[in-house]
Amino acid sequence: MWTLGDVFILILVLAAVGVWVQHDRFRRRALSLARQATEKADVQLLDQSVSLRRVGLGRDDRGWPLITRRFGFDFSRSGFDRYRGHVDFRGQHLSEVELDLGDPHWRHEKN
Repeated sequence: MWTLGDVFILILVLAAVGVWVQHDRFRRRALSLARQATEKADVQLLDQSVSLRRVGLGRDDRGWPLITRRFGFDFSRSGFDRYRGHVDFRGQHLSEVELDLGDPHWRHEKN
């Protein structure tokens, strides 16, 4: 027989698995969008990965709360420099994909 504590633990485990699955879905989508953006800009996606940089709360056009996510990635023009980019989501929808093509935050100087 299940106790109330067992049911509570089961709900927590199912919720944790649900959050992880949803996060993985967003991460995969962000990686795909980062690959597309870097290919279009003719630059190299470094490390072939994205990382979650920020999670927050925002509001949609009607004022309802939603979760915002920013996934960051690094890319290079020449292989000797490193630039940053990000993919933003507002709720379930893509908000923006940006490549910072200004000054790199790290540059390997040739000797």
